[in-house]
Amino acid sequence: MEIRASIDISSNPKEVFSWINNPNKAMRWQKGVKSGEVIKETIEKIGTTFSEELEENGKSLVIRGEITDYVPNELISFKLESKIHRVYVNYSVFENNNESTVIVHSTIKWKFPMNKISLVIGKRIKESILRQTKSELSELRKLCDSEENEFKTI
Repeated sequence: MEIRASIDISSNPKEVFSWINNPNKAMRWQKGVKSGEVIKETIEKIGTTFSEELEENGKSLVIRGEITDYVPNELISFKLESKIHRVYVNYSVFENNNESTVIVHSTIKWKFPMNKISLVIGKRIKESILRQTKSELSELRKLCDSEENEFKTI
């Protein structure tokens, strides 16, 4: 299953990327993430491993992750694995006329029995994930814009 979404944010790429790259800041706009822990951190970021606990509708899911690609202020990619799926997520940040464009591309590979369930309700699952992704990106934009405005008023 492929999920793609993008958003324009009126902040520079370095500022926007800091909200994606920093786990503590990312938890503020990724509302489903209840907690997170870095297991092993590498200097170059690639190979850094972590775990996150997601919560939705009272149900929790533990995900193990690894950073698979990293370019400061431009790109971060993750490989995530849980008991129900394997996810590959790529966040790209581009400068676009003194703003930033964030593009999220996710590939989800369902494990049994979710792979069978997704055959029946896959369209609804994809729509739900896309809605959540767009909501999170909107929250990211609000946080970047509010932080930028705070700096302008000082």
